[in-house]
Amino acid sequence: MKDVKDFVLGLYSKDGSFSYSPANRISNLYSTCFGVMCLDLINGMDTFEDKDRVSNYIQSFQDERTGYFIDNTAIPQNNASHDQEYICLQLTDFAQLALSALGKNAKYEYAFLKKYKDEEYLRKWFYGLNWKDPWLVSNLVMFILNSMIYESETENKKYIDTIISLLNRSQDPGTGYWNLGNKVTLHNQMAGAYHFIFFYTYLKIEPNHIDRIIDSTLMVQNYDGLFNYEGGGGSCDDLDAVDLLCRAAFYSDHRKAEIRDSLGFAYQALLDNQNPDGGFCWAKRNKLKLGDFSHLLNIRMLEHKPDFLLNAASKAKKIGYNISNNQFHWRYSGLETMKLKNDDSDLFSTWFRLTGIAFIETTFGEAFKKSYEWKLRKKCGLGFYNK
Repeated sequence: MKDVKDFVLGLYSKDGSFSYSPANRISNLYSTCFGVMCLDLINGMDTFEDKDRVSNYIQSFQDERTGYFIDNTAIPQNNASHDQEYICLQLTDFAQLALSALGKNAKYEYAFLKKYKDEEYLRKWFYGLNWKDPWLVSNLVMFILNSMIYESETENKKYIDTIISLLNRSQDPGTGYWNLGNKVTLHNQMAGAYHFIFFYTYLKIEPNHIDRIIDSTLMVQNYDGLFNYEGGGGSCDDLDAVDLLCRAAFYSDHRKAEIRDSLGFAYQALLDNQNPDGGFCWAKRNKLKLGDFSHLLNIRMLEHKPDFLLNAASKAKKIGYNISNNQFHWRYSGLETMKLKNDDSDLFSTWFRLTGIAFIETTFGEAFKKSYEWKLRKKCGLGFYNK
């Protein structure tokens, strides 16, 4: 098994960019930010000699007029759920995370934030989001909130507080998640909650309903230890759940032994998603396993019907794919230019899966041997820890 650092550096180009994957050699702003975040997490940035070149590459994507980071290789298809504004906000968020890891900042002001610096507008915008899909729209809240913090936490405090107040008022006390009254699977709500809870840690605010978050997240775990009902996990879904369970342990002793057992189960499954090239993949779910059949109708989910139905549909889809010999593919943010087979190594999955492993090892250090001398984020954003 090759080392992760060798995998990441093997995708680096002297123009300051990183390619996305050995199976898809596209080099763009996304892939370069993912490469930086991987190196930073495993404490490899101090010995990386091209920090200025990479910083210049990332900064070159910022639009002076709007402040957005824009990449012309990242153009969504018509009617895509991840529209162009979503992509611009997401790229901007990743760029500010990567630049902070490189000790740099954005070159231009975030003019795109101007309309959000109005408390009434923020309220209308927040409640006008499509909360039938918390996983998707929670990203938009995260992008705006994080950009407010990076631009100026002090000057934007009023708007940051407004968003936190909106989150507090709209949290579901039954699940601990955010659905704003919509019947949504716990899996989808869990992925949405992940985008919010680390802000509470960063802002030193104790989140509400933390015990319900624990109960709901434990219920989502699949038979293989991961958190996607289709089996084999998903690098996004799995980190979402791992972060919530690790972070919940900061605030509550509720079911702490079960959390430790759950994360121990997930830990080995996360490690199993590493490939011989040293990188990690989105999911290893191509082959049918006995659990796909025995878990087809999971009785423990009966109390939450949407998840019961999603679990059954996901397992049935996997069975159908295997019968028809179809390949499993995924596309980062729905982008055709970033299409891969599920089990191909890529920089995003490597960053996210390593982050999950790092969180488990750091939170329950007495039970797990350290894989690396982790450098967990001190600045706000995805991967922020700060126990």
